[in-house]
Amino acid sequence: MSSTYQWCARALRRQPLFPVWLVLVLALSGLYDEFGTGANFRNIAIQASPLIIAAVGATFVIMTGGIDLSVGAMLFLAAAIESSRAFVSAPAGVVFAAIAVTGLLMGLVNGVAIALTRVPALIVTLASMQVFRGAGGHITGQQNIDLPAHLRGIGTGSLLGVPAPVLLAAVTTLGGVLVFGRTVFGRYLQAIGSNRAAALNAGLPVRAVTIGAYALAGVLAALASLTQTARLGAVQPSIGDGYELTVITAVVLGGTSLFGGRGSITGTVLGALVLTTAQTGLVFSGASPYVFDIVRGGVLLVAVIAAGIRWRTLAQALRPAAAS
Repeated sequence: MSSTYQWCARALRRQPLFPVWLVLVLALSGLYDEFGTGANFRNIAIQASPLIIAAVGATFVIMTGGIDLSVGAMLFLAAAIESSRAFVSAPAGVVFAAIAVTGLLMGLVNGVAIALTRVPALIVTLASMQVFRGAGGHITGQQNIDLPAHLRGIGTGSLLGVPAPVLLAAVTTLGGVLVFGRTVFGRYLQAIGSNRAAALNAGLPVRAVTIGAYALAGVLAALASLTQTARLGAVQPSIGDGYELTVITAVVLGGTSLFGGRGSITGTVLGALVLTTAQTGLVFSGASPYVFDIVRGGVLLVAVIAAGIRWRTLAQALRPAAAS
């Protein structure tokens, strides 16, 4: 009995967001009969999939102490390229590979600029956000573009009964967990985020790891666009607009520190599920869609304030030790 209690206590310490999500699901299921159906849970999983994929990539970046405000713009540009004449008749596999390469290049633009120039990531990604969104708008002409049927399979297809977006999100999650927990790259991410100066003094490849983190974030943002556009069946000018804030909120809500060095892929996934579940609950309640913006912004604001308080408390605690 005591061992079971200890296991549950450890699990709650590692993922305190899980009971929050569970309570949210139970409360909404009690309020709305249709919320607790299998069809609705399947819909939530599909809706959360693009967010999970993009948020896993953002976790890599935030773990280094960086930030990426261009996630939504990368998603839009990748979708715009997917809908262009060059790929409208190309096989789905070719389009998938091309969009992944597009995301890689966009991520490299951010990573190289940040790592080599030491310009703050906030400034670099704010500028690249404008570039990527402008390029996407130029390609689409700011018009809705319907996708051909063979490019909608990743959003509407399934494998062994599992929807394709959910399957891609699961593979991305598993890959992220393995990278963080089982690779040198994952340990370097945490070391750089914890203390960049110490990582440099220790001879760690800080620039290469930083570039790699942003490159991975670009690839995953582009793959998220494939699931998003395929599910909608079209590329819309508003796609990805403000998405970066939702992604960052999911990551921070999942326990990743905005100052870097501490985080969890499974926490990020739970953060995405909490946001998607809350958004679905607002739809069932008939509330204004702007209420979700308030909820998202409020969660992010509280997380930023809490992180700032924690950081100042730690700095004050370490100051006497450093003086002695």
